[in-house]
Amino acid sequence: MNLNIKFFLAIMAMILAFNASSNNSLENILRNLVLENGYQPPEKLFVDKDQEFVSVGKIFFKSKHLSLNGKISCATCHIADRGSSDGIANAAGVRGLGEGKDRLMSGAKIVPRNTLGLWGVGSKNFKTFFWDGRVDFANKEIISQFGSAIPSDDPLITAVHLPVVEIRETLEEDDFILAHKKESVVGADAVYEAVVNNLKKFETDGISQLAEKIGKEESEINFLDIATSIAAFIRHEFKIKNTRLNSFVSGKKKLTNNQLKGGIIFYGKGNCISCHSGAHFSNQKFYTIPFPQLGFGKNGFGIDYGRYNATFDPNDLYKFRTPSLYNNGKTAPYGHSGSASDLSEAIKAHYDPLSLIKLENYDALQRFQYYKYLSANDAAKKINYISENEIELLIEFLGTLDFD
Repeated sequence: MNLNIKFFLAIMAMILAFNASSNNSLENILRNLVLENGYQPPEKLFVDKDQEFVSVGKIFFKSKHLSLNGKISCATCHIADRGSSDGIANAAGVRGLGEGKDRLMSGAKIVPRNTLGLWGVGSKNFKTFFWDGRVDFANKEIISQFGSAIPSDDPLITAVHLPVVEIRETLEEDDFILAHKKESVVGADAVYEAVVNNLKKFETDGISQLAEKIGKEESEINFLDIATSIAAFIRHEFKIKNTRLNSFVSGKKKLTNNQLKGGIIFYGKGNCISCHSGAHFSNQKFYTIPFPQLGFGKNGFGIDYGRYNATFDPNDLYKFRTPSLYNNGKTAPYGHSGSASDLSEAIKAHYDPLSLIKLENYDALQRFQYYKYLSANDAAKKINYISENEIELLIEFLGTLDFD
């Protein structure tokens, strides 16, 4: 064999060996980082609870009679093939037809927040719900709109209670609702009773099955029973499934070079892990990330005070819960008001939020409010500048959290 050819082949072998060694090193580093930051495989997260209620819970989850007068179901906004959200920026509530964009364009009432996905919300140690954490069992002091009269010590069951009594979301503001529109659990109880009676009238099979399963007379069924069955369905239907990252951690599959590099940015330079840690890739805490406000906002006039609405603590102004990253590729748009159309914009909101707005289109009040968001920006204190190429690598890594 020609000496030059031998030399060339030797050099190529060395390069391939170096690349293989380099990739192995990256794999080991990333695998250790994943495990050290609270990762748990799907089977460790599943809570095997109330499984006997899954089938009947599915009936009520999909029933538009769960809405007392608005003809909308849980399944209207939590759509499996759209990442268990609805694919639009602000949720479309009562008075609409169809799902997603079709519902929005048909005249639905706007619910001024982006629909959060349901993946993993019934899992082990998932204790904080909604963008503002208005159901929060994570600390010794339980936060909920029920005060000390929480309907269940299960945070998911408690969370299921809330959309049913939310005006615009599932309720029309008719005379009955106006009469019970009070800041009291008693007023809500009257609505829950009416909802149960509605289900007893129109979902007779579901009520009959539920009564048989819990050993009650149909007349004795209450909303807690309904909520328990819906929570059982959510826990089962939207449990965390296998991902490429899980297969990588368990040694069954390899990641691409770009996915490995993106993972190193996620845990390293990007410092995404400072908030997206733990078993759900969310520490379930609250931060101010200056996503542009889209829509009229929870507090009206293009304003959303976020966590403050649940705690009334001025330190919680403009803070929102860190969302889970599971199946994130299917849950666009992003942010509490859905103002980030894709993952690239969602990432930029953390370190380059001004790139997402056109100040010339803002009036004085909008500029004032956005300045408040910027001045309270928690992300700016945590992460470094990320290049466009690094954003693409991060997105490659985030794709490993989508379900197989």
